[in-house]
Amino acid sequence: MSTLQHGRLHRELSLFVLTPPTSSILRHRASAPLTRLLSTSPHSPATPEAPSEPSPPTPIPPTPRKPKVELRPGPVKLSATRTQTTTKPLLSDTSAPSSPEVKASGASVIDAVKEDWRHASTHGIFDPPPPDAGRIGKLWHQAKQYFKFYLNGIKLVNTHRQRAAEIRARVKAGGPPLDRWETRFLAMHRSDLAKLVPFVVIILLLEEVIPLIVLYAPFMLPSTCILPSQRARIETKRRDKQRAFSLEARDELRSIVTSAAKAGSTPLPSGHALVALCGMLSISTMGPSPLRATRVAKHLRAIAADDALLVQEGMGERLTHPELLEALEERGIIVSDPTTSVLKSRLRWWLTHAEKGQDGDEVGRRLVLVARSGLGQF
Repeated sequence: MSTLQHGRLHRELSLFVLTPPTSSILRHRASAPLTRLLSTSPHSPATPEAPSEPSPPTPIPPTPRKPKVELRPGPVKLSATRTQTTTKPLLSDTSAPSSPEVKASGASVIDAVKEDWRHASTHGIFDPPPPDAGRIGKLWHQAKQYFKFYLNGIKLVNTHRQRAAEIRARVKAGGPPLDRWETRFLAMHRSDLAKLVPFVVIILLLEEVIPLIVLYAPFMLPSTCILPSQRARIETKRRDKQRAFSLEARDELRSIVTSAAKAGSTPLPSGHALVALCGMLSISTMGPSPLRATRVAKHLRAIAADDALLVQEGMGERLTHPELLEALEERGIIVSDPTTSVLKSRLRWWLTHAEKGQDGDEVGRRLVLVARSGLGQF
């Protein structure tokens, strides 16, 4: 190599090393021909590498968190679902049934009063209010109509007193003896006289409580002061009680029938059986067992006297449908089919077996018949 070329190469190398790579120098290098040194290898063009997909990061397992421990834990709070499940049954068992019962009781009294007024007005017992009467005027008219009805009932008790005196005078003078209707009329009149004074006091002081007495204490009313709809409601309630007592005491009634079949008759029972008998005969269940037994015996003796009158008058063939129902209810016979033919057959069954064989006393025989009728053994 000549001295001139060697000096030129030395200058270019010094410029390349000492001068920073500015944009002008880069443009100069791009335009100038490249000179390869003897000790360097030829430059190979760089091939572009394909972009590599980023590898997903390695998942780090979560470290379990330690439960937080409270040094002073408070009371555990119930969740909403648990609170609902625990409070709803308590409300339905305690407070829920009580309020509907009170509402139903008040509604039943109001509905009964409305039904009695509608029925009495339809049948001409009460006069309708004036067409131009207001609310207060209608209430005042209803109060006057009720007062007039009860006053007429009290007057009717006095009329019955005169009729009863005539019947007794006829028998005392040696006239015809009492028939069944007259006997029952005198008994009812004695009961009405015993109820008359308390009923008059109630009318003068608290007339508005009479609908409650009709529903819950009908035995306090004289027979002449009861509306037809009230009488029907009282009789329906009495039949329902008779049926309920007979269903609850089937075992006791069965034991009465079994013991009577062995001994021919049976004494008055005690305990729940005696209460069931009082309920089936529609007499009071209040008081101790000796008092209830006295009531049952007295009632069955009265039934025995009535049976004798019915036998004399053709086994009850002349009785009307209401009289047949009343006669069977007094004997504790519950009839599901209240047709006249069925009622007459049940009464004939009672009268036939009440005196059949004359086994035991009159109370014991009829006690067995009451138990058999409660079991449906006719």
